[in-house]
Amino acid sequence: MGTTTDTFATVEQMLERSQGEISPDTHPYLTRELRTATERIRNLCGWHVAPVKALTYRHGGPSRRSVWLPAMEIQSIDEVTVDGETVALSDVEFDPDTGWTNIRGCSVTVKYTAGFSEVPSPLETLTLELAAVGLGTSLGFSRQQAGAVSVTYDRTGGALTAESEAELAPYRVERLP
Repeated sequence: MGTTTDTFATVEQMLERSQGEISPDTHPYLTRELRTATERIRNLCGWHVAPVKALTYRHGGPSRRSVWLPAMEIQSIDEVTVDGETVALSDVEFDPDTGWTNIRGCSVTVKYTAGFSEVPSPLETLTLELAAVGLGTSLGFSRQQAGAVSVTYDRTGGALTAESEAELAPYRVERLP
């Protein structure tokens, strides 16, 4: 089950997942690493993902192409201004999954609400794994060797791997030029 804090996973979830190995007492930078992991995921996804929150999109310039809102899970479009004029919300069409709208204009402001109400579980798990790597714990080691015995895990250096990026694909928004 997800969480609705400013991070995709909590200290309590890390305590549970690591069976107490990773705690704020033994790893004072735990909260920071959870924030860093969340930020890395959000940056790759191209939007905040969770929780649901009010956002503002602004565009100014010569282009009159359709507005594409950089979000998924769009709950509502709350206010639209195009070239200084308020647009009736009943005239606005949008795709809540892709962010596409029928709004066009040179100067556009759109206030909208978007985001998952709960953090999707793959993002929660990835956040915990990235934070563990950042803390250098055994839960986050990419390779461990003792004598002739060697164990390799699939997360390395706190970076998002190709596998991580594939897991995030359903939550990524593509930026338009």
